[in-house]
Amino acid sequence: IEIERRKRAEDAYKAALTELKKKPHYGGPDYEEGPNSLINEEEFFDAVEAALDKHDQIEEQSQAERSRASRQISLTPDTCSSISTQKYLTKPHSQTSFLSSVDLISASDDVHRFSAQVEEMVQSHMNYSLQDVGGDANWQLVVEEGDMKVYRREVEENGIVLDPLKATHAVRGVTGHEVCHYFWGTAFRNDWETTVESFQVVETLSDKAVIIHQTHKRVWPASQRDVLYVSVIRKILSTNENDPDTWLVCNFSVDHDGYPPSARCIRAKINVAMICQTLISPPEGDKEITRDNILCKITYVANVNPGGWAPASVLRAVAKREYPKFLKRFTSYVQEKTSCEAILF
Repeated sequence: IEIERRKRAEDAYKAALTELKKKPHYGGPDYEEGPNSLINEEEFFDAVEAALDKHDQIEEQSQAERSRASRQISLTPDTCSSISTQKYLTKPHSQTSFLSSVDLISASDDVHRFSAQVEEMVQSHMNYSLQDVGGDANWQLVVEEGDMKVYRREVEENGIVLDPLKATHAVRGVTGHEVCHYFWGTAFRNDWETTVESFQVVETLSDKAVIIHQTHKRVWPASQRDVLYVSVIRKILSTNENDPDTWLVCNFSVDHDGYPPSARCIRAKINVAMICQTLISPPEGDKEITRDNILCKITYVANVNPGGWAPASVLRAVAKREYPKFLKRFTSYVQEKTSCEAILF
């Protein structure tokens, strides 16, 4: 069925291309995303879907090659599991190879020109983003796979889709600190992020806040998008001893004189948060805590204004397809990266 579906999509893509080649300005602005686009919604949808399928295919191949290569040089699974049970940490250890895991708790030492905005964003995510939307009629459950649920609230303003998206997930064997460490750390970005063409750290505001400019791969006939945002990582201590501490990464759009919007890309606006809490089921007796005893509860929220003129149905279909895929790919990546490492609480 999958092969048939892909073939149909590819045929539709080829047919749409052939059709467009007959038209006088093939490749001109009228046959791409834009206010006067002559592509109808269905053609736009089919072309985007075919492009994403092709992108997935390439990604799967390179993933397979990477894992083949790493299997050849990796330890045997037994060595790995015996190492992981011996190497454990019950407290954050400031000497770890992890991004100076000095307790990133207090915001008082994290002062820069966006500090006030960061505080406001963090507070807002802590107050509202963690609320359960399961029974809320405004939120639709659009995807449910195992422990992962993805909800969306349909919002349009001036014809632009601004649907807030919220996903919850539970991932075994990793901590919230680890998930946030890999989500925030730019050194790992290209390992798991498959939609980005290029990114750079524009400015380091502090050791836990940076400004990033990121250009996403183009998905024809949609225009290319870029984003410019502050990215912060933060640990928030629980006020109640029965609740776990929270680790979060918050990414939100800002302006920067050095990176004004260009004519080549549509500048999208984002407000995204990855919010994590670690649950520990104590091992029997006085055994050490291993990765079998930990579970990370993740809440991921994304508010994106894509700008531009892509049809609403296309944007919603892409979101429904891409967000769950990203969450699964990213969390599996963290599990893989940490399986033989000391636990970072």
